[in-house]
Amino acid sequence: MIFDVLANADRYALVHPLFAECFAFLRDTDLASLQVGRQSLGSSGCTVIVSESAPKAKESVRLEGHRAFIDIHYMIAGEEIIGYVPRAHCREMSNDVPNDFQELQGIAEYLTLRPGCFAIYFPEDAHRPGIGTGAHSGSIRKIVIKVPVQR
Repeated sequence: MIFDVLANADRYALVHPLFAECFAFLRDTDLASLQVGRQSLGSSGCTVIVSESAPKAKESVRLEGHRAFIDIHYMIAGEEIIGYVPRAHCREMSNDVPNDFQELQGIAEYLTLRPGCFAIYFPEDAHRPGIGTGAHSGSIRKIVIKVPVQR
């Protein structure tokens, strides 16, 4: 897992061959004007998901993991708490292979994702996104970029 601000994203561009393109998209796009929904990012196989939702209660959010994709979460507006725990410390509860979604059980640590911040979750990471902070009661507008794992 990586957590930082977009201004430092170039430090991580070499971690994965598609990260530079993803960070350029986040830096060079008017993110506030993007429509909610999914779109392809070039021909790389990356998918951009723009969402706007109310923050959720911690109890209602499942701990999840992915094997085929790396998630880059970037906050446009609002703030949320995201849980994180290494997948090695989790137990798999369900596995939806076609949708690359595994529900996991484990004890997460939490961080706050605010505008300008990003978090990267690799297949070795479990995460629990979308939790309200209590300090922010408005909607959360964020982007998740699904980056194919290169093996």
